[in-house]
Amino acid sequence: MGNETGYGQVIDVNANSPIYPSMYSDVLLLIPTLNEEEAIQQLVQEARASGFIDILIVDGFSVDRTREFAVSMGVRVLLQDFGKGKGCGVRTGMRLFLEGKSEFLAIIDGDATNVPADLVGMVSIVKSGRADVVLGSRTRGKREKGAMPALSVASNLTVSFLLGAKFRRLFTDVQTGYWLFTREAVSRIYPKIQSNGFEIELELFVIILKEKLRVVETPVGFRARKGKSKFSFMLRMRNLHYAFKYLAS
Repeated sequence: MGNETGYGQVIDVNANSPIYPSMYSDVLLLIPTLNEEEAIQQLVQEARASGFIDILIVDGFSVDRTREFAVSMGVRVLLQDFGKGKGCGVRTGMRLFLEGKSEFLAIIDGDATNVPADLVGMVSIVKSGRADVVLGSRTRGKREKGAMPALSVASNLTVSFLLGAKFRRLFTDVQTGYWLFTREAVSRIYPKIQSNGFEIELELFVIILKEKLRVVETPVGFRARKGKSKFSFMLRMRNLHYAFKYLAS
């Protein structure tokens, strides 16, 4: 696969990769990954079929074939900066977005639980001028049977209600993996992010509301993940810790 030794290093894409028509050439689609070899090819194919051509994989130093498969699909692959964890991947991707010329940044998870086609409606909301940020609510959308256990639904609704109430707003899924931002929103959010891990979604939400950006939720689908989940009981407890920390801030 070539040289992959440095943080923040772009891995060359496959020069023989196919060319796809793009409906959303002004959108950078960021997919943070860590050991997602079972999902990444499907996800890239679905994203392209939905009109997203500018796709960036920010990888947390996977030890499987995630990067190899992504490169074979002809997308850009970047080894994340800042350290380990999803938050570091998101921060790395946001930095690269701000260095480029795309007008909008979309983010989805790399485990194939998120449906790339559902980003289309989110893009429409932002382009209509109704919002600076759009969250995809898995709680309100159609979920595959067993994709989100009842405990996850209940804890997510509780955290979402409490954090939303802090800002006198009602939200149902502040820990979503679906995000859509304008360039202006990213430029205001990025300098304030400190998260390294899965708490990144909670921090993003709080920063967005504190910055008084216009944010809306829209229903999105959710599927059973491919591969082994990284969200352990301890990580769930860690996220709850951060939720209460942000409530008290």
